This record gives sequence, C-alpha cells and structure tokens, in this order.
Amino acid sequence: MVRRMFLPFYSKDRGPPRIRMQVMGTKGRRFYKIVAANQRDPRDGKHMEVLGSYVPIPGSSASSVAELRLRFSRVKFWLAANASMSLSISRLLGSAGLIPLPPPLFGWRCRGRYHELLQQQQQQHLLRESELRNFFKLPSPISTQLVERETEKPKKEDVRKIVR
Repeated sequence: MVRRMFLPFYSKDRGPPRIRMQVMGTKGRRFYKIVAANQRDPRDGKHMEVLGSYVPIPGSSASSVAELRLRFSRVKFWLAANASMSLSISRLLGSAGLIPLPPPLFGWRCRGRYHELLQQQQQQHLLRESELRNFFKLPSPISTQLVERETEKPKKEDVRKIVR
C-alpha cells in the first residue's frame, strides 16, 4: 500500500519513482547527475528532481569517489517515497552514510578481498568508538567487542539421538 502523500509520484504510464544516474559531460570527462525519475523515462531525458552529482576518478576502481554532492533532505524524501535504486546508487548512498552499505558480492569474497572488507569494517568500528568517546567525553577506550557467532557442527551422537 502506498501512502496517500506519495501517490502523485506513482504514474500508471510512467511507473514508480527511481533514483538513478544521468550521464553528463564529454568523452573522457564524464560525470553523473543523481536524479529522481520515473522508471520508464529515458536515461538521460526527463526527470522529476536533481538530487546531486557524482564525479568518479577516471581509470580507477569503482569504489573510488572524486566528488559526491547530495541534497540529503531530498534524498531522504525519495527514500521515504519508496523510490527504488540500482546497486551503484545504493553503494554511493551507503558511502555517504544515508543507508547501510549493501553486502559485498559473493564472488568478491572468494577473490581474497574478504580480508580487505574485514579491515574496513574494523576501521569503521574504531571510528565509531572514537566518535562515541568524543561525544561522551570519556578518557579511556570503550570496551566494546565485535560478537562472533559460534558455528559448531552438531556431533554425530546428538544427530542420532534426534533422529531416533
């Protein structure tokens, strides 16, 4: 069910709203406008609202960002309006801190990048801990630990008891 205030954004002929990128600039110096548009509108055509811009570093990995400008209040509005988005937009909004970062692809974990992701998670944990320390003005480090799940295989004897 769609909230009544968001009904004007849902169109039968144009589809639901979507947060996506429009390609701008010249060849070799591309940048992207982050816009809210209806699903069936053309990629570089009509849009409802400009939400920001994104300039990637040319010739580098997809995770590097040269410049990301966002109108946070309007992005939050469109997220509240249940606007869908692509994986690249969700990564950008996650790096900006608006939404949680999407989980890494399974194949990337197998390629030796799992340890890099684990280091990033630990750095984020330390950063949060230091922010908490500064906010509450605590001199000593906060004793927080990441909880690790214990994954033990059930013993054969226990399995046999359950089966009988």
